[in-house]
Order: sequence, then C-alpha cells, then structure tokens
Amino acid sequence: MDRVDGLLAQLERLAVEDGITKTSLPNLTLFRSSKPAGPFAVEYRPGLCVVAQGRKRVTVGDRSFDYNPESYLVAGLPLPVSTQIVEASLARPFLSLVLDIDLIEVGQLLLSMPPRAANAASPAALQVSQMKAPLYDAVVRLLQAVQDTTECCILGPGLIREILFRVLSGEQSALLRTMALRDGRALRVGQAITFIQDHVDEPIDVATIAKSVGVSVSTLHHIFKDTTGLSPIQYIKEMRLHRARLLMVAEGLGAGEAAYRVGYGSQSQFSREFKRLFGLSPSHAVRKKQLAIR
Repeated sequence: MDRVDGLLAQLERLAVEDGITKTSLPNLTLFRSSKPAGPFAVEYRPGLCVVAQGRKRVTVGDRSFDYNPESYLVAGLPLPVSTQIVEASLARPFLSLVLDIDLIEVGQLLLSMPPRAANAASPAALQVSQMKAPLYDAVVRLLQAVQDTTECCILGPGLIREILFRVLSGEQSALLRTMALRDGRALRVGQAITFIQDHVDEPIDVATIAKSVGVSVSTLHHIFKDTTGLSPIQYIKEMRLHRARLLMVAEGLGAGEAAYRVGYGSQSQFSREFKRLFGLSPSHAVRKKQLAIR
C-alpha cells in the first residue's frame, strides 16, 4: 500500500458520513463529500489542509488554488475564502483533513531549528505545495493515534509537532516562518488583521487601520492585498458577513440583530451583501443551518 492509499484508508475509516467529522483532537477535523459541492464562502484560520481523495479549489480575491492527494494547502492568516469541491463521487468520495495551526507553537519550534535567511518579500498567506513522503507518514500516524484515547493523549502533541516541523522543512517554510515571527510586511498585515478583528463591529476605515500599524494608507493597501489577495475594505466586509452568519446560525440571532452586532447600519444593505457572498438570503441560510466547511 503506497502512502496515498494509507492516508485514504485512515480517512475512510474515520470519516464515514458526508459532512464534518470531529476527532479527539480539537484542532483536527475531517471532511467527506460524495458529490461535488460549492462554492461556499467560509473563513479559514491558520491551518494545514490535506486531501486523500478528490480535488478542492480555494479562491481568495482573484487568486485560486487547487489541491489534491499530491499536494497540500497552508493558510497563514485568518482569511475569508470561497471553497469548492471539484472532484467527488459516491464511489470515490472527497476526503480531507484540516489541522489548525497554532502560530505560537510554530514560533517555539523555530527556536529549536537552524535560522534561515529572511525573504525580501513576504509570501502570500495562502499557498499550495507538493506532498512529500515524511509529511504523508506523519499525518497517517496522527490519524492512527486519534483512534485510541491513550495514544492520542500521549503521542498526539509530538505528532503535531512533527507535522509542523515537516511543513517548516519544506516549501511552506517561508510562509509559516514569516507568519509566526511576523517579519517585515507580515508584521504590519498581522497587526492590521488583529485590529480589524478586534474592531470589526465598529465603524472603521482604512486610514484608521493604517495609523494603528504605523504605515500610510497606500502602503497598507499594497502589502495587505499582496499578502492576503484582498483589499482591506474587502477583508472587513467579508469578515463582518462571516461573523454575522456565525451569530445567526450558532447563536440564533435574527438577521437584524446580527447585522447590527457586526456594524451594519442598513439591514437591506446587509441582506444584499450577505446574499452576494453566501448565495443565500440571511433567513434561508439560518433555515439550512449552513456552517463553514474547510
């Protein structure tokens, strides 16, 4: 059995029904779909996404990334994206996993690794790279460990650390190093995103954000778009809509209250922009209980 088949066998054993499957590790989730689906507007957190069967497309702004069993995707910052399961069938369902990445843990791991020369430019916050044998093996062993409570408790943290090490040793090294250490531009973009998330329910503009991180408006727009694929205004709008959807679906708020809570003064504008992003009216999204799928 080759490595891809080994990964597929573990996911088939664990993710037996369509939809999201939680594991005994809170930062590891699995997903299965027996048919193509999407696009869905979702919010990505820093994480590693691996596909065992099928193909998925992720779009942020005007950039699209496809990945399959031969590749993996890493997100280095919280990002509002559009996801689509491109290849899936009843006979060959789409199967994937997402491991949330703690950038503080990445930073601690980097202290034990040899330093590397910093890149002149910050890498994009979303990237796809080719899967290599050591990363395959570590992911398979993690999936094996979560099937036993004792193994998960004792071996899980070390296996996650190994997975992070494998990613840091590969093509995604620059992305995770930059995001964890917040070097150069990434420091400013990370600060801007933190400011936006802390004040997303308040009236904020790009000038205020730029002032908070100590750069000009034009500089912020350039480095933000270059890193995330979105302008600061696009990012604010989409994060507000994602926050509102979570309030409605997970906390049961009505559309008007959710719109107000995330900073919308006009419910009609909120409804228009919500439907444009998610493809459903706010009331329809609540009835369908549509939650984010990574």
